[in-house]
Amino acid sequence: MAVRAVVFIVFLLPVVLSVVFGAFVLADVLKQSDRELNMWQFKISGGPIQYSSDIKIQNLVPTYSVSQPIEIEILVTDSHFDCGDLYVTVYDIGKSPKQVVMQSGFFGQCFAHDNVTLPTDDFFSEKIDTPGRYEIVVELFDKGYKKTIASAAEFIVR
Repeated sequence: MAVRAVVFIVFLLPVVLSVVFGAFVLADVLKQSDRELNMWQFKISGGPIQYSSDIKIQNLVPTYSVSQPIEIEILVTDSHFDCGDLYVTVYDIGKSPKQVVMQSGFFGQCFAHDNVTLPTDDFFSEKIDTPGRYEIVVELFDKGYKKTIASAAEFIVR
C-alpha cells in the first residue's frame, strides 16, 4: 500500500498538477483581449504567387529553338524593393503539376539609384534542351523578406 502512495505522489501527482496549472494559465492569458492562440506561427509558402505590375520581364520571346539561350532582363519600378534578392524560376507547364526546370538566385540587387535592369552586374542566360511549354517566374524580395513582387510569362521551346 505504501508503494502505491509513493508512486502516486512521485509520478502521477506532478503530471496532474502540471496539466491543471497549465490549463489555468492558458485560460487566463486567453481572456485578455489583445491575446490570441497561434500555435503555428509560420507562413506556409508555396501558395499562389501574387503578381505585380511593378516588375516586368523584358527580352523574352514567345518561341525558342532547342539549345537557344533564354536571356531576359527584369525591370522594377517600385523602389521599396531596392537591394533585395531576385529569384528566376523556369517551370515545365506541360506536366501536371508543373515542375521546376531551373532556378537562379541573384542576391543584393540594388537598382533604384541607377535605374538599371536586373540582375545587376550579372545576366540570366539559360538553355533548355527539351521541347515543350514553359513558364518563367521572377520574384523580388525586399531586404527583410517581408514583401515580395513577382511576374510571370510563358514561352515555347521547339
